[in-house]
Amino acid sequence: MLTPILTVCTDISFDHVEILGKSIPKIASEKAGIIKPGVPHLIGMLPRDAEKVMRERCRKVGARMYKLTPNDFSSHPERFSLDFRSPQFSFTRLKPSLIGTHQLTNAALALKALAILKSQGITLFKEAIKDGMVNTEWPGRFQMLKRRGQPTYLLDVCHNAGGAKAFVESYRKRFPKHRPAMIVGLVKRKDHQKMFDSFWKIARRYMLVKMKTHRTVTPRELAETVDFKGIPYWRCADLDSAIRQLLPAVDSDDIIVIVGSHYLVGEFLQKHG
Repeated sequence: MLTPILTVCTDISFDHVEILGKSIPKIASEKAGIIKPGVPHLIGMLPRDAEKVMRERCRKVGARMYKLTPNDFSSHPERFSLDFRSPQFSFTRLKPSLIGTHQLTNAALALKALAILKSQGITLFKEAIKDGMVNTEWPGRFQMLKRRGQPTYLLDVCHNAGGAKAFVESYRKRFPKHRPAMIVGLVKRKDHQKMFDSFWKIARRYMLVKMKTHRTVTPRELAETVDFKGIPYWRCADLDSAIRQLLPAVDSDDIIVIVGSHYLVGEFLQKHG
């Protein structure tokens, strides 16, 4: 069995509740299973109930707990940059390659983890850390694809309510005056209404698609259960159908957002990436 040198819990929200539980403490209790005796554990900026669970688990097994706090970093969402401070190393106006206001917090947590490891004697070079931050690629995370004569495609696997909210916040920072057409494909057992409660803040229209998985929610099911708050929507047989219907109605300087499930974004990347 492998023994980690550090365990990290980034965030806790209501996702996979059928497996992890239907309350924040229950979900935190499941995720606390990664905590190992004698192995330091780092948590992000968790809800108070979740932090309490993590702290108790660390006390029980004898693991030192570290916590990311606002004193560790400053975010600059308007520039998509951050400042990070620690005794081991510091950065000013570091621009992570992963776009999104939430990615700034994720980057700060990763830097905190590296600072902990460096404090334990592990050799880490500041330039190597910076290189990793500014050159990381993660398909499907606020990923923009642009081809000559076509609109920009913006892909994001924001497959739950928290992800949808974070995506919309990032989009509004990056494109404050542009409302995109959105191709949306979702799986069952998600809080679809909360996701669309976020999407409506930026959407011009929705193209609802059925995905190639038995877990897909059909466009009809979404139409019957979701309040789209006046945003027009079309029900499409599949992703290709949605794109064919959209292209004649958009210009090369428009944005087509493709969001929701990994299945949907993965299918687009397989065909057009």
